[in-house]
Amino acid sequence: MINYQMRRMVREVFLGVRFLVSLYFLLASLTMSAPQKSTLIMTTALYFSFALLIYLKYDRAKVVNGVVDLIFVPAMVLLSGKAQAVYALIPVIVMHTSRSVITGMLLTLVGLLLTVYYMSDSPMAMFSTLILMVASPVSAMIPDFLSIIKKERDSVKNLRSSYRKVLQDFARWERDRRELDTLRFLLEVSLSSQDVREFLKKVKEKFKVKRIHVIPKREIEDFSVLKDKDKGLLSVPVRLEEGNAIIIFEMESPFQLNDEVVVQALERAGKMVSLYVAGFENDSSVGKAINIS
Repeated sequence: MINYQMRRMVREVFLGVRFLVSLYFLLASLTMSAPQKSTLIMTTALYFSFALLIYLKYDRAKVVNGVVDLIFVPAMVLLSGKAQAVYALIPVIVMHTSRSVITGMLLTLVGLLLTVYYMSDSPMAMFSTLILMVASPVSAMIPDFLSIIKKERDSVKNLRSSYRKVLQDFARWERDRRELDTLRFLLEVSLSSQDVREFLKKVKEKFKVKRIHVIPKREIEDFSVLKDKDKGLLSVPVRLEEGNAIIIFEMESPFQLNDEVVVQALERAGKMVSLYVAGFENDSSVGKAINIS
């Protein structure tokens, strides 16, 4: 639907410009002698007839769309015999440059030649008209340049947006990969360790923990994991078969607590202590606190 409306608008613009050019030469013919007038009127009528044909059968006649203006408009300028008639080429040049640069350039070249032919005896008028002729296709291409710049700007914006999305996806993928690696490590270490001390030592080396303290507790009211970023401590409460315990991870740097992957891995490691320790009371497997330095 949009393409159809665009084609229709282009056809109407071409017909409108050609009508105005034809009207100009018809008015110019009023001051001419009879033989010259009739020739110009016939040429103008033939030109506008082709314009109507192209408008009605644009899809079939668009091949000769530029040829009609390239042949008839310079011919009408020559038949009029008036220097100011070269200005009739300007709207035609502008009209074609936005659709076909080659046709626009050919019309500009013809306009330059006709300007030199008619105005060579008046250098100031000739140079002014030459400048105007050259400026016509340039001005016609400005909307195309602006459109190209807008498309490039939109492409850059889309590229930036895609790049940010790729970075986000990569960061998410990297986080998932690290989480998977830590889970694999904890599983392998839990299977290969003989006791809780060996397990915690491997955890300490892997995650660069300064010290690990396993403190027995008879009762724990809140089993929430606590982070002390000032001291770099991570406290993980654990429910055992016989009693409870708090596993405190003392980090080498408080900034390590900002790494959620490391924090989650240490939380899991702390809860896995229950796989090795039944409790800290009576005949439990371990009867006192554990310190891993």
